[in-house]
Amino acid sequence: MRKIQVLGIVLVVAIIGATAVYFVIPSLLFGPACGGGVYNAKTTAIGVDEIGQQLYNVTFTKNRVQESGLYYGFMSSALSWIKANTPSNAVFMTWWDYGKEIVGCTGRSSVISNPSSRFIALGFTKNVTERDPDAYLTDVGTALFTPNATASQAIAEKYDAAYLLITTEDGGEKAPYILQYLGLKPSDYLTTNSTTFAASDWTTLGQQTLIYKLLYGESVSGFTQVYSDTYVKIFSVS
Repeated sequence: MRKIQVLGIVLVVAIIGATAVYFVIPSLLFGPACGGGVYNAKTTAIGVDEIGQQLYNVTFTKNRVQESGLYYGFMSSALSWIKANTPSNAVFMTWWDYGKEIVGCTGRSSVISNPSSRFIALGFTKNVTERDPDAYLTDVGTALFTPNATASQAIAEKYDAAYLLITTEDGGEKAPYILQYLGLKPSDYLTTNSTTFAASDWTTLGQQTLIYKLLYGESVSGFTQVYSDTYVKIFSVS
């Protein structure tokens, strides 16, 4: 009788263990909003980012070419919203770091999804195989940091981008890199380097930029907020 009881306990423990492996481990390894999809994208955990959020590597095959990039854990809810609320042929204007996860996880397009050769040469990221034209990165960076909203609209129209996606990291840790890439002096726009957006970190000149106004919550003609969470804001561009 005792042997049967022991075997029963062992069996229960084994079932619980198997359940944990089946459900818990995949949730740690794979992005919650990026399984399958039009490109069958897969994400594998590689660590945490600057704000302590889970960071993944995303891989997928598009037009018979395998692509890879980063998947930021804080983008999960925004990606789910994009899949449920935007046309399948929608084009997003966003900094290149988020391009791969937008393409791989939602099937939508991104104006840029790779660094350029010059961005790599400046030492802002590691050397990667895939590159986007320098002119494309310059255009998107300009659209973010220009004080002229009409100029940003014109850049979006140039690439048929109906949406602008920005993150608090764009207004924090990434801002100095983008400004330097554009040939601008970060200290003219920022008083300090922060991980995420903080209004107090921006100079008077910085507060005139489109990205500051949108992250701060100002109303900007031509940009209508359609999604927002702690880290991500999405705007329709008209």
